[in-house]
Parts: sequence; structure tokens; C-alpha cells
Amino acid sequence: MHYTESKITKIFGNTFDYAEKKWHSHSFARWLASALILTFLLTLVLIELKNAGMIHWEIIPANHFKAIELAFTLLLFFEVISMVFSLVHSVSKSVEIQLQILSLILLRNAFKLFGSFPNDYQISLMQEKIMYMFADAFGALILFGIIILIRRLDKHRGICASVDMQKSFISVKKIIGLILLVVFGVMIVMDVYYFFMEIEPLNFFRIFFTFMIFTDILLVFISLRYSNAYQILFRNSGFALATIIMRLAFEAPAPFNDILGVGAAVFVLCLIVVYNQISTKAELAK
Repeated sequence: MHYTESKITKIFGNTFDYAEKKWHSHSFARWLASALILTFLLTLVLIELKNAGMIHWEIIPANHFKAIELAFTLLLFFEVISMVFSLVHSVSKSVEIQLQILSLILLRNAFKLFGSFPNDYQISLMQEKIMYMFADAFGALILFGIIILIRRLDKHRGICASVDMQKSFISVKKIIGLILLVVFGVMIVMDVYYFFMEIEPLNFFRIFFTFMIFTDILLVFISLRYSNAYQILFRNSGFALATIIMRLAFEAPAPFNDILGVGAAVFVLCLIVVYNQISTKAELAK
């Protein structure tokens, strides 16, 4: 049966394709990098001016490491948008970028802890924070290594039996992706607005991972329309479970957040290894 794209689906798909093309363009990548550099340097200058008594804006922090935290947060926002684009092409790639986001959050936490040290760096006052800083740093490092392994081992295989079914599945994922882009875009703008208005922030990344849990589960059910193979159902459900574990990492105190994050990454790695073995044997048996 030939797949015919509806007018609404085509509009969603074309809009998503245009946004993705712009996002991955070289000129836009240079613009994003320039925005990060400018934000970092401008924040450092404003902090220095405040510490020198030249400006008295309460919104400007006094700690120079807040500039690193702000720049890292913007970088994480950009990673979230990249994750949405990857979702259309591969669910496993989307989970991989979620792990990347988690690893960068752990690095950001380590910088935040260092920035909270007393100015005289008295070891007696820093022992607990140093332990947590090293836990976050090494947790991020382990995640980095596992992500590289996942990237090398992951072999994207289409789940659909025909080209038309694959086009239909991609069209559905583009609609979901476009909705996520709008939702996350609004949340990012609100979070930045709350920051400058000194209002309690949204805690964007907790909400982000919560959204991804429901999105992953939705994709599990949608994928059943195109394939009911047990190994595919198990793999996609496993990815959803990994997202839940990553979400729990935000609620756990250090160093349990690192343990949960690394545990989620190890689970995804093992899931991909087992799935590859099963898929290879199934292909050989044909």
C-alpha cells in the first residue's frame, strides 16, 4: 500500500526539515559559538564591574564562576534542541544525546561547587564539597567514555518492513519533534526571563527529562503500528526506562546522582550490545 502524505503532515514535515537544516548549517553553528563566547565574556566583565563597585545591579552575581555556569546552561539548552532533531532519525541517538546532556550537567555541577568554595579556600570548610565535586567530575568522565562506546556500537536499523511505512513513521516523529521544539523553546525563553527577573526558575532540565519519559513511551506505542517484533519493543521500552533513571538522578543527592547517571549509561550500553547480537543472528537466519 502506497503511503500518501496528508497536507497537514506535509506542512509539519517541511517546517521541521527547514528548522533542522538551519540548525545544522555551518553559519548557524558559528553564530551559536559566538553567542556562547559573548555571553561568557560579557558576564565576566559585568561581575568584575560589580566587584569594583562600578555597577550595583543585584541581578549580577559576585562570583566569577557564575559566568561558567551561565555559559554551560546555554550550551545545555542547545544540546536539548539537537536532541529533538536526532529523535526523528534514531531513538537510540536521542538517548545518546540525553546522556551527553546529563554528563554536561554533572560537569556544570562540579564548576558550581568549586564556585561556592570560600575565598580563603580553607580545607576544613571544603572537604565535603570537594568530595562531591570529584564525584560529579568522575561521573561525567565515566559517562563520556560510555557514550563513545555507545556511539561506536550502535547500528541504526529501520524497524519498518517497507519504504512507505518508514516514511510514515518518520512523518509521525517529525510532528512529535516539532511539538517538542515549540514546548522546549517556550520553556527556555521563560527560564531566561525568570533568571533576569529574579524569579524562581522552572528547573528546566528536570522538566525536560520528564517530558522525554512520556515521549519515549509514546514512541514505543507508535512503533507498534510499524513493527511488533519483540526485540524492537524491548529495546525502545528499555530506552524509556533509561530516561526514567536519568530523571531520578536529578532528585538524588550526590554522589548517588552520579551512580544513577552512570547506571543509566551502562544499561543503555548493555541494551545496545544485546540488541545488536540478536539482530545480527536474526539477519543471518534469513
